[in-house]
Amino acid sequence: MRRAGTAERPPDGTRRRFHGLGLVWSLGLLAGCSEPPPPPQPVAFNHQVHNENDIDCARCHQGAESQAEAGLPPLSSCAVCHRRRAVPDHPEVVKFMTLLDADEPLIWRKVHVLPASAMVHFKHSPHVRAGVECATCHGDVSQMTVARQVVDVADMGWCVSCHEENGASVDCLTCHH
Repeated sequence: MRRAGTAERPPDGTRRRFHGLGLVWSLGLLAGCSEPPPPPQPVAFNHQVHNENDIDCARCHQGAESQAEAGLPPLSSCAVCHRRRAVPDHPEVVKFMTLLDADEPLIWRKVHVLPASAMVHFKHSPHVRAGVECATCHGDVSQMTVARQVVDVADMGWCVSCHEENGASVDCLTCHH
């Protein structure tokens, strides 16, 4: 006979099944919280090495200061240094020089991607003019051997918080169209 206020224990098989489901749920939750892996790139570009050689972000990403997108330099800009003095025999340098000499495009994959469904028209230039450091959104890329996303750029709450903290507009039309 059962006492009032006590629950009947499920059979052992049921309990194990619930524990298994809890483990699966927990692993799924942890997987959802991890950083996305960086997209594969055509050449293994090492930002850390370029930073150690005092190459500023804006030297390669010139569009960040004046355009909507930061952009990338043409391969010919990279070749200026790498053709003569900067490790011309490194396998990744040889790879991109081969593409350059064959007049083949080097197609980089974006690391920070805003989904089209967000209807956001993000512009780097106002952020640069406001003195927002690249690392604020991109992390310390200068210390990365492989560029990876460190901030969920699709997290509107993160952007709104930053705008509020820095006195920038939080009007919806500032970012959305």
